[in-house]
Amino acid sequence: MRVEGRAGWGVSRPWPLAVRFVAEESTGSFLVRWAAANGRTLGDLLEDLGEGGQPPADPGSAEVYLSRPALAWLAAMTGRAVPVLRRALPGLRGPLLLPGEDARWHCPWTPAAGVLVRACPCCAGARGAADAWVLARDPWRVCLRHRRWTDGARARDPGWYDLRAVPEAVAAWRGLERLERRFGPTGVALVADAFAVAGWWWRRVPQARVWADRERRVGAGPGAVRTAALVMAPEVYAVARLLLRHERARGLTDHGGAGAGAELLAAAWVSAGPLGLSAAVAQQPVAEWLARHHRTLPPVPGERVPGRGGGMHRSAPVRAVAHERDDPRACLDDRTCLPWCWGDLRTRV
Repeated sequence: MRVEGRAGWGVSRPWPLAVRFVAEESTGSFLVRWAAANGRTLGDLLEDLGEGGQPPADPGSAEVYLSRPALAWLAAMTGRAVPVLRRALPGLRGPLLLPGEDARWHCPWTPAAGVLVRACPCCAGARGAADAWVLARDPWRVCLRHRRWTDGARARDPGWYDLRAVPEAVAAWRGLERLERRFGPTGVALVADAFAVAGWWWRRVPQARVWADRERRVGAGPGAVRTAALVMAPEVYAVARLLLRHERARGLTDHGGAGAGAELLAAAWVSAGPLGLSAAVAQQPVAEWLARHHRTLPPVPGERVPGRGGGMHRSAPVRAVAHERDDPRACLDDRTCLPWCWGDLRTRV
């Protein structure tokens, strides 16, 4: 039952049944699950939280954003403190809250930050959720604990892919995460560029034998853009390591001229060898990368990166001017310095 409150909205008492949080779950997904557990609809719940527009048709179609007063009502209805809700649900954090002192909610066509993807079914099931959606940086999400790969596709058959059949892809995803974690924004930029390079290759030979074999093992369709990031992960990691080695060498010495570029181009062709690409084709995106990474930013005084033994050393990769204005919240496609979007089949690469 709704009663008048400070902002004109609210409920007389908390709803009786609680649901457990799923890590990084979208607010919309949580609200749908919580309403269903109490025999209600999302529309019923949003009506109690304040004014808004049309509720989303399903939790994977839109995120729900709340104003501070609406968040306060949600805390009262769930019996959970506001800080607890904000820690659990990324859509309730900081600047993502709606401005103003009126209790209201909003469901934009696309999330204000992140991408809605399906949660790992094993992680969600462990929290009592048959289906849940999370906010991810990229249009896919890899659970290394359960070896599951999910994305934002609405189809439930399959709603996810089992990576246990492609251990080389699992190892690559672990390596990419480690690279990002160890080298921070520079590492993320190199991973973004590596995806762009490998994606350029994929657009040339989407049904290369090595990729077709991985698709077959995970049960994906041949040459499908949906699972391209999954099947080309080992090549992405190989390229990322090459780019990192090149940039770290430039950070340590003046080893950044034509000779270093030639070494990188040769190594890139070796990485692309199993794809059946000629040297000229395989090296083209790497040559473009070298041109865009020619200018670098001044090193940060005393900059160090973590060493393998927990100590610190100075072999930080240089950071290119091309990445000076990278948005730390952006997906990899938006953080690469390369000018193509390999995953958009409507565009030329």
